[in-house]
Amino acid sequence: MACQRCERLACSGCLREAPVGFQCVDCLSRAQDEFQRRRPPARSQFGAVLRPDRRPMVTFTLIGLCVLLFALQLLSGTLTGANPDPVTGALWYAPVQTSAWFFEPWRMLTSALVHSPTNAMHLLFNMFALWFIGRAIEPALGVLRYIALLTLSALGGSVAVLFLTPAWTPTLGASGAVFGLFGALFILMRATGSQTGGILTLIGINVVISFVIPGISWQGHFGGLVVGTLCALVISKTPTRTSGDRGQDARRAARWQSIGLLGIAGVLVLLTGLGMNLVNPYS
Repeated sequence: MACQRCERLACSGCLREAPVGFQCVDCLSRAQDEFQRRRPPARSQFGAVLRPDRRPMVTFTLIGLCVLLFALQLLSGTLTGANPDPVTGALWYAPVQTSAWFFEPWRMLTSALVHSPTNAMHLLFNMFALWFIGRAIEPALGVLRYIALLTLSALGGSVAVLFLTPAWTPTLGASGAVFGLFGALFILMRATGSQTGGILTLIGINVVISFVIPGISWQGHFGGLVVGTLCALVISKTPTRTSGDRGQDARRAARWQSIGLLGIAGVLVLLTGLGMNLVNPYS
C-alpha cells in the first residue's frame, strides 16, 4: 500500500487512517503539527492569549522598578542630605507642576513609581497589593491591556490630585494604580460570575484607611479607582465571540477595546488641560 500524501510504499501496519485515505505516521505527525500552528490560540474571556507557562512579567517588572527607585531615593538622600532627596524631588507630582508656572506633565505618571523614603510600609503595602492582584489580572487581560489599565489608573489618580489637592501638595506612590486594579478586579470578577464580596470588603477597608490615616492622598486613590473601573468596563463589555471565527472575533474585540481605552485617555488629557488653568499657587 502507499501513503495517500507522500505516496511512499508502506506495509498496512505502518499506515493510519486519515480523513483522506491512509497516511504514514510521518505525514500524520506533520499534518497535526501544521493544524496546531494554524489553529487560533485559546483566549480568555477578555481576549488575552492563554498560555499556562506565562508569568506576569509586567507586574514583576513594575515591582522591581519601584524597589530600585526606593533604594536610589534612600541612597541619594544619604549622599546629599537633601530633603526631599534628588530622586523623589524629580519624580513626585504636585498640581502646580502642571500649570502656567510649571509644565512637567510626565510627573503625573512618574509619581506612581516613587514612594515615601521615610515610610517603608508605604512601599511594602503597594508592592504586596500589586503582586497579589496583578498576578490574577495580567494573564486574564494580556500585556497590552494590563499596561493600559495600570497607566490610565495612575494618570487618573494624578488628574484627581490636580483638581482636589492644594497646588503645592506633593503626592507620590503607586496607590492610584493599585486602586485602579481593585476596581478592575471587581468588574472582571463580576463579568466572570465570581463572588465579589471579598474584593468589595478589601476596597471598603482601603477607602476607610485613605480617610482615617493622615498623609494619605485619598484623591489619588479615588481617581485611580474610578478610572480602573471604567477601563475594566470597556474591556469586559466588549463582545469577544460574535462571528464564530475566533481569530476575527479577537481582532474585532481588541479594536473596540483599544478605541474605548483611547477614549478614556483622551478624556483624562482634556481634564488635565482644563485643570491646568484652575491651579492657583497663591491660594
